[in-house]
Amino acid sequence: MATCLLTGATGFLGAHVARALGDAGWTVRALARGGASRLGDLPSRGVVPVAGDLSEASDLGSAAAGADAIVHVAGVTQALSLAEYRKVNAHGTERLVRAARRTSPHALFVLVSSQAAAGPARDGRPVREEDPARPVSRYGLSKREGEIAVATEWPGPWVVLRPSVIYGPGDRAMLLLFRAAARGVLPVPSGASRLQVIHAERAAHAIAAAASRPDLAGRTAFLCDPDPISIRGLSEEIARLPPRRPLLLPLPRAVVRLAGWAATALEAATRRPRPFNSDKAGEILAGDWIAEGEPFARDLALPPAIPLPEGL
Repeated sequence: MATCLLTGATGFLGAHVARALGDAGWTVRALARGGASRLGDLPSRGVVPVAGDLSEASDLGSAAAGADAIVHVAGVTQALSLAEYRKVNAHGTERLVRAARRTSPHALFVLVSSQAAAGPARDGRPVREEDPARPVSRYGLSKREGEIAVATEWPGPWVVLRPSVIYGPGDRAMLLLFRAAARGVLPVPSGASRLQVIHAERAAHAIAAAASRPDLAGRTAFLCDPDPISIRGLSEEIARLPPRRPLLLPLPRAVVRLAGWAATALEAATRRPRPFNSDKAGEILAGDWIAEGEPFARDLALPPAIPLPEGL
């Protein structure tokens, strides 16, 4: 039975990936700083916790020893500065690559990056796999630097995956929108801009499938449902969920920018990162976030996308 080292299993997407790998027949080692206690029900599903921390290279090599695949999902989506994003998304990836290449140099390395590393659409055209990366945020830049570390330093086969907006059970980011809708007012920033989403179960299925496909090595591909939706359209779908329909509140661009600056000022005062700040405001206002995910979906023979109303 093939063995996979998985990082990020204690997080939203990583937990879904752990289940998908197990369902696909992998023996899953999950890097977990806090041991089995942080993995929820995963140990009962056969996931084996291994000690390790992306900030410490000493344990990473032994955790990866003999692995047939390394699936690196761990990352931070909220930070106070570019330096803090880089600690995990760039430097943590570099540590894992350098440690694991000594003990499992022939493993297939699957890096779960982000569409933010590629940047927004090009004049309304979906971003393609071959397009140069143009990140517009600190988060996106740190994820791009992680991609470069894998592409330039991993000695064996590798695949980089760039998911779009991921939603599903355990997602705290989308939960904020659900809560706003339940309270009766749902803000709609940059409502005409388009984006793509993907359900966590479909994304996890794709990641697990990619871990057994060394023939796809060298690809930097997008994971997203095929049909874009406007931010206004997504808000309309969420507004259908509560018993009483909320008010949809369009936010002018200037208000989005001002709110982002205010949130960043609050971060500086409290030294606590927030899910929305000036960096995130810049992403929201950057235009369409759409990419060509169908080529890789076909190569993986992914099942059809979960319809958005059903997924929500």
